Amino acid sequence: MPTVLVCGAINWDTTCLVQHLPMPGEEVTCDSVSEVPGGTGANAAVAAARILGPGQVGLFGALGRDDTARIQLEILESEGVAPDSVLKLPGHASGHAYIFVDHTGQNVIASALGANSALTVRHARQARLTTLMQGCRCLALTDPPLSVAAHLLETAEALSVPALWDPGVAVRAGWNALAPLARRADSLLLNEAEAEQLLESADPSTILRTLDPRDAPSAIVLKRGAHGSYLLQCATRTVVHIPALPLDALGLEVISTVGCGDVFLGTYAALLSLDGTRQDALTFASAAAGLNATSPNTRGGPTASHLDDTIARARTLGFPAPGAERISS
Repeated sequence: MPTVLVCGAINWDTTCLVQHLPMPGEEVTCDSVSEVPGGTGANAAVAAARILGPGQVGLFGALGRDDTARIQLEILESEGVAPDSVLKLPGHASGHAYIFVDHTGQNVIASALGANSALTVRHARQARLTTLMQGCRCLALTDPPLSVAAHLLETAEALSVPALWDPGVAVRAGWNALAPLARRADSLLLNEAEAEQLLESADPSTILRTLDPRDAPSAIVLKRGAHGSYLLQCATRTVVHIPALPLDALGLEVISTVGCGDVFLGTYAALLSLDGTRQDALTFASAAAGLNATSPNTRGGPTASHLDDTIARARTLGFPAPGAERISS
């Protein structure tokens, strides 16, 4: 039975590499076009499976009944992800994302959600997720419909299973809508733009000073790319900063940042399922996301041995050397 259960989108990605991202009304030419499997949930599940090994990660999500679904399931199985809870829904196409990546690795994404948006609480019950969650050590949520996220977070809390939630575009609903869900999570993961939109700040100190701990999860993880990541522990009002992996010093360069947040979540979940502390999990997740950025692939996350070797090399360069700062009320 899987030790980590992931719920989120499964997409087919069409990625175009361009010199610069187009402005409104501007046409740009693509240096190259590639098609690869993606989706936040599937990407996170693959990242976790590369750390934990075959059969240790389950995925709950939705595909259509089409050729794309068949290919997606074959790829997930080849990566060691247990796809038993991936449903094929009639009347819906499998999800597809269209991604533009510029020469610095920055990107814009437009998604045709397809079957992903049709997932319901009834499907969660149909997939016997409660039974699966009773045997797992960590739940990782990305961007299922909010009703599904709410059901899974409530179930995880009732079963005392740590839940990690990376809400993505759901932050548009606002904090008043998301707070009742977020407080059930062990960790809420946000990038800078999402933190600004949801919490009106991406500054760790400001967030801790303004957020009511009664409305907060146990921890908030801020993903700030080249500036590293921050662990905000809401009850103790402490912040731990983990710097980004020193890619230049390791002789590596950024190619694409697509999928880095998904690899971060999957690795964070994997380490927590192995009884790692949040700080340890954050260190490994930051390093894994950094390695993903050096690959043109959305699923460029490392295996456990590759990650261990990279962190060992990076430690000789002072990584991560984190510090904790207590924030006063």
